[in-house]
Amino acid sequence: MTMKRKLLTASACKKIAGAAILLGAASSLAVQAVETKDIIKHRHGVMEAIGGHFSSIFATLGGPQEMHSNFQFHADSIARLAKISVGVFPAGSGEGKTDAKAAIWEKPEDFQEAMDLFLERSETLAAVAKTGDPQQIAGAAKKLGGSCKGCHDDFKKKD
Repeated sequence: MTMKRKLLTASACKKIAGAAILLGAASSLAVQAVETKDIIKHRHGVMEAIGGHFSSIFATLGGPQEMHSNFQFHADSIARLAKISVGVFPAGSGEGKTDAKAAIWEKPEDFQEAMDLFLERSETLAAVAKTGDPQQIAGAAKKLGGSCKGCHDDFKKKD
């Protein structure tokens, strides 16, 4: 009887250990899903902020002279956000409610190249904004917009 009890205990231990492993894996996946949701939410906020500042630059270009003092603020804000924007696409964050295409992670070199161009052009816009010259700012903003469009064409799902 004692031997039978030991076998049952060993068998029960294996089942418990297996269940614990499964629960741990499920728990890890649940935590990962929550983290991914937060990553996607943050990414969306960063991109929306960039878009807001970008729209504001064009609004100030068309607005009265008093609004021109805002060029620098918006250009600097885009340049700062551009520096963190590439980091908002970590591996594994393409699942869930996101407009990001899988191509971001399937073609990381192409995506990095697009993000580098975005960063370069955002820094150029910030530098040009210091001149206060609306024509130069408009030209730099249009070039920046071209890099945004190119990236969106290749790496963002269409609405």
